[in-house]
Amino acid sequence: MLIAFSAALLLAVLLPLTVRMPAVKTASGASVMAFAIVTQGVVVHFAGKGSTAAAVFSAFSLLLWLFLLAAYLGSLRDGSFKERHWDDPVGRLAIGTWVAGTSSALTAAHLNFPQLHPALIVLGILNAGLLIFYLFAASLSAGEIAGRKLQDKLHGVILLTTVALQSVALLLHELFGAKEYLVYRVLILLGIFFYIMGFVLLLLRYRRRDWSLVDDWPETNCILYGAAAITGAAALKSSVFPNGVLLGIWIFALLLLLLVEGMEIVRAVLRVRQLGWGKAIGVYAPAQWSRLFTLGMFYFFTQQGERIFPQEGGSILRELREWILNGGAWIIMALLLWEIGLVWGRVQRKESATRTHQS
Repeated sequence: MLIAFSAALLLAVLLPLTVRMPAVKTASGASVMAFAIVTQGVVVHFAGKGSTAAAVFSAFSLLLWLFLLAAYLGSLRDGSFKERHWDDPVGRLAIGTWVAGTSSALTAAHLNFPQLHPALIVLGILNAGLLIFYLFAASLSAGEIAGRKLQDKLHGVILLTTVALQSVALLLHELFGAKEYLVYRVLILLGIFFYIMGFVLLLLRYRRRDWSLVDDWPETNCILYGAAAITGAAALKSSVFPNGVLLGIWIFALLLLLLVEGMEIVRAVLRVRQLGWGKAIGVYAPAQWSRLFTLGMFYFFTQQGERIFPQEGGSILRELREWILNGGAWIIMALLLWEIGLVWGRVQRKESATRTHQS
């Protein structure tokens, strides 16, 4: 299997040199993040760790990652990288989905295909290098956003700095175990610093009164609780914080989830009234994968964090955890199927439009 994966990886790198790859959005890496974290959380809940279903989902995450890798490399070859992924300083921050998507896919692969360990080690180190590049790009974005006074254009994408850092911490822990404790601590604390800075910037951006919930509240704001959840998961796995602090992070992420998703429900109702069902909630956008990832990450944090909850019987928090694990799995799987349906519908409309144009 190691040889087959290495061959597929080589093909993904070389293919853009001979074939024109399709254009994909910068934030499309969120789709890999979503599938990989659903694999580690929801699929394991339904089918069990090491199951065939988990292996299939993990393999699909890797294949999707390879396709996006080829597409992004293709943008370098045809000269469109700068226009598509770099020129917009806010949109540039979405490169964080490449880091987190790679981390998530490799982590899921290592759990289900341990025979790929040698290749995953190399890719994990390369992904750490991509993280450094991304932090450099984010620092440039910060300067450009301030210089061009684009603060009112900010949204949850700025918290991808935290998500990227914590995803690499999770990946390194999966690949190397608990040997590099200081590295995990640095990554996690740096991620918390970026989260606080991003959280404050979003508070300043939304304290204005001249913004609309319908038009000025993008799906990426769900990263508010997703970034908190992945911070908790990374700290949990690497034992950086005591259980009391981890439980506090979980409660904080839960409260943010209820707040953000409550606003999303209100936003959906308003959009349906203005645009109708089809245009309001039936239109595909790559950023929608962010919600699946953030919900999946909160689910994963809840699933893995059994030891941080009160052990006594009848505990409200423990009962709430059980409800989230049982009910949340169905909700996330339903949302995944809905998103796949939106993607399929978009592909069908494109093919129909192409046939009409050719005829």
